Amino acid sequence: MPHKLTFNPKRITSFLGVATLALLANSCGHTEASPSRAPAGMDVVMKAIHSYGSGHAGLLSPGSSAKPDEPDELYSPRIKNLLVQEDFAQLEKIAHQNRIEKGRLLGGVWKTVGFYNGTGMPVFVGMPNDSDYADQIAREKRWIAANPDSTAARLSLAYLYLNYANLARGPGVADTVTDSQWGLFYDRTSQAKALLLEASVLKEKDPFWFHTMQLVAHNEGWDQHDARELFDEAVAFEPSYYHYYREYARYLLPEWYGNPGDVLAFAKETQKRVPEPNGSILYFRIVSALVCYCKPELEDLPKVDYLTFRRGYDNVSRFEGTADLNANRLAFMATIVRDKPSAREAFAAIKSMDKWTWQEEEVFNDAREWANSD
Repeated sequence: MPHKLTFNPKRITSFLGVATLALLANSCGHTEASPSRAPAGMDVVMKAIHSYGSGHAGLLSPGSSAKPDEPDELYSPRIKNLLVQEDFAQLEKIAHQNRIEKGRLLGGVWKTVGFYNGTGMPVFVGMPNDSDYADQIAREKRWIAANPDSTAARLSLAYLYLNYANLARGPGVADTVTDSQWGLFYDRTSQAKALLLEASVLKEKDPFWFHTMQLVAHNEGWDQHDARELFDEAVAFEPSYYHYYREYARYLLPEWYGNPGDVLAFAKETQKRVPEPNGSILYFRIVSALVCYCKPELEDLPKVDYLTFRRGYDNVSRFEGTADLNANRLAFMATIVRDKPSAREAFAAIKSMDKWTWQEEEVFNDAREWANSD
């Protein structure tokens, strides 16, 4: 198939031409990597990583036994409300249940992730600020005080500190971040890492521990050997937890610590290693890291194995239901390769535009108009 977006030349010209050059600026929510800062105590951290999953062997599964129907947008606020009410007993019960049942939300998001999305962000109106985070930190410290052996409370606080680190850093590219911002960013990341090390010796093990450590690795700029070792240990612990693959793919993006083509190579390596239907599902999950009208690696999209990507989307929908985010990603990719029937199908399933995927409403509307044209 041709790889040009020709349905609206005013908005999108040649995919590999002028439009791509324009996108290399700063229209994207992601930013380039932070200045290198060697993480302290890597021997201690790597020892914790290797020992965390000792005696635990996860099994690869395409999805839940029953197709989920609850979206993350409803689940996470419910969890947040329990934290605001300081119903720590119910939070502990749900976190434990999530570890045992490995439940999913609509579209395949693990309930474990939805849980920590609820507890790992403060309550705020508009944009979060320091006082919002201070209130949430105080709540979660009370949770730990009430449950000294709680894995969920420490992971929630660690994730909260990582989000707080991002607030300090801000959305700009690396050379626009001040020294004081970097100082807060690294200090809060260190607090998160300390909490993870505390949690590593607790009885209850949680797949989100590895996920959160991946975020620490990203913030601290771990070298590729250590980042891959962390990923491999995570997958050995819980091979169906696709969020590990997504997070490692983000690490490999050119604006972070990888090079053009690294994400596609990782996706293909995974797809060849993992039998169907999981192989195509993971290919879809990994390649989705590229699906955004904003990135310098947009030039990689014509090299995507689109048939595998489409099969992965179909398998995700079959096992986990059709989620808005996944439909947005298929619509974008189908538009790129000019697969009008798939684009039309995907747009019909979309309830609302995903801002991250499309960046601008006009781009979304242009693509939808093309998909629905004769």
